Amino acid sequence: MEYVLLMRGINVGGNRRVVMANLRQQLTQAGAVDVKSYINSGNLLFGYDGDARKMVASVFASQYNFEITHTVIAAPDYLAEVNSAPEWWLAAGDDRYNALFKLPGYQEQFDQLIETKRSDLDRVLCTAHVIFWRAPFKTNYSRSFFAKILAEPFYPVVSIRNRNTTLRLARMIEERLNK
Repeated sequence: MEYVLLMRGINVGGNRRVVMANLRQQLTQAGAVDVKSYINSGNLLFGYDGDARKMVASVFASQYNFEITHTVIAAPDYLAEVNSAPEWWLAAGDDRYNALFKLPGYQEQFDQLIETKRSDLDRVLCTAHVIFWRAPFKTNYSRSFFAKILAEPFYPVVSIRNRNTTLRLARMIEERLNK
């Protein structure tokens, strides 16, 4: 089975450093196959026969002296989520387009919180694993709810990817599945 590993809060300002080449090797030694990373912000694709979530958690616990908040998503589920993205999120424009991937600890009630607090400037669609979000990029950005999410209870339990990274990972998955 193919998987996507998304990590949160690593390699930011030199803190919580996770060298992708080392992590690829560590996952491979734990039984993952064809481990590939995309940019240095914690995006990996790999194959694994078994409980991938347990394997990744074991590697993190044995190799790093800090917690690495993450999610492991089966590649078909990732593709299904991205393929269900709304047209307004896929269409190019001058706005900010992000996918907020829900991490362990994310509570369903946060979807309702986001919906009730979002401004008229925000467009949001919550799915099982992802929150698709469009907010102004420059003009009116500070008036959007997206600009204020750092103080919200759901912020620590999401991992944010911009649209380009989200779509690039989907293309990489499709290439792997079509081999």
